Amino acid sequence: MKRIRTRSLAVLLGLAFLTTAKAQNITQLFGFPCPNQQFGTCPQGYRPDVLIQASDGNFYGTAQLTTQGTSNPQGGTVFKITPAGQFTLLFTFTHNLSGNYVNGDQPATALVEGNDGFLYGSTFTGGTNNAGVLFRIGKNGKGFKVVHNFCSSDNCADGNLPIALLLGQDGNFYGATEFGGSNDANCQIHGGCGTIFRFTPPSTLTTLFVFDGSQNVGASPIGLTQGADGNFYGVGGGQIFRFTSAGQFTVLQDFPKVNGILPTNATSGLFQASNGILYGALTTYAIDQLQFYEINPSGSGFLEFPSFGDRSGLGPSVPRLIQASDGNLWDAVDVIGNGGGSVIAMSPASGAVLRSFAFTGATGETPEASVVQAADGKLFGTTILGGKVAKGKVASGTVWTLDAGLAAPPAAIANFAPSSGGAGSTVTIRGNHFIGTTAVTFNGVSAAFKVLTVNFITATVPAGASSGPIAVTNPGGTTDSSGQFTAQ
Repeated sequence: MKRIRTRSLAVLLGLAFLTTAKAQNITQLFGFPCPNQQFGTCPQGYRPDVLIQASDGNFYGTAQLTTQGTSNPQGGTVFKITPAGQFTLLFTFTHNLSGNYVNGDQPATALVEGNDGFLYGSTFTGGTNNAGVLFRIGKNGKGFKVVHNFCSSDNCADGNLPIALLLGQDGNFYGATEFGGSNDANCQIHGGCGTIFRFTPPSTLTTLFVFDGSQNVGASPIGLTQGADGNFYGVGGGQIFRFTSAGQFTVLQDFPKVNGILPTNATSGLFQASNGILYGALTTYAIDQLQFYEINPSGSGFLEFPSFGDRSGLGPSVPRLIQASDGNLWDAVDVIGNGGGSVIAMSPASGAVLRSFAFTGATGETPEASVVQAADGKLFGTTILGGKVAKGKVASGTVWTLDAGLAAPPAAIANFAPSSGGAGSTVTIRGNHFIGTTAVTFNGVSAAFKVLTVNFITATVPAGASSGPIAVTNPGGTTDSSGQFTAQ
């Protein structure tokens, strides 16, 4: 096992929660109403998860449940909310007359916008085999369709309980399941140790890798991300791993143990910042304390940041850092001693908490999902408790926004294809922060374009274009490609 380094707790200067900015505050955009009774249905859903900003500029998300006050809450919703707070319920997961959730049950992962304009997501359970589904839905709420039922293959070879989904650099979807995949002896009690899969619309799911629970392979992946190098990185079975497009699986780091016991839980997948370093979160050493850590894609440099203290214990918090336009790492955390939770900014260089914004209860409390930075620079997210609804009643969670004075994030161009073409040909540009794009140019000549997702744009080579860089302009400014497009 590689040597473990930790930074001094003094670096955090008392966790910096006392430095909460007073001039900028979290604002509730929407409160999820639930009846004030022991048993009931929450019509808009509750326990909202991660938001995404789609190509139309609006935000989309899921709420995991619609029933409350039972030992087995179920259901869930898909919703849209505008930057101004106008909420639209798009879809509700319900059971049929037999009590089966054939369209899926408990959507609890972030939606992903596909290049075809549909939103894709997954549910923990439900579907034909009650093992979860992949689904798609239009941004207008129409066209809902289950595109894959998990455990459709013998011995659940295609996986069981999907827990991650992302849009890959090739335009296909990639994800992981926590269980299923094989009948290996290490995993029989769970029906398999999980899988990595690729989904190609409209309906083709391919299992790329099966976890077997061994020391060299691990089990039960948590999240999945694709690095700038095209490889996939994730966490599972107390290990950080890399999985290449060629199918090579490598354990990069074992999490530290105390008296032979793993940390309580690795609580998030990984995020790669602009410095190339991967960041993740865990609750450590069976004392339920939240920590972040960093590691290089090579597997070197594993470094734990100081603990934030005990989590509230109210839910399976899954913090996941993002990098905002100020270059710092942002997230929403909920630990004992900081009220209903805080939105924090953390230095990627030192792990120090630089800024903190507290939830008040009226604006929500207990954030479980990571934040998203919108095209205008503001931060958006959700909480699973708190907030207010009509007549001053307490809500069951919120969608919130925070103007922390951050600049709009500029576009980032990773590459484009093809690298040459004549007037009228189509070029696909891949990168990040494409929402809100106002112009695309080929060596200074304006082109017609369409924003497909936050990561993809298609543009038409304009007449009169000459060889040179492709530029994308959004509210954060104009970004030129490092590569040159050859006009023919």
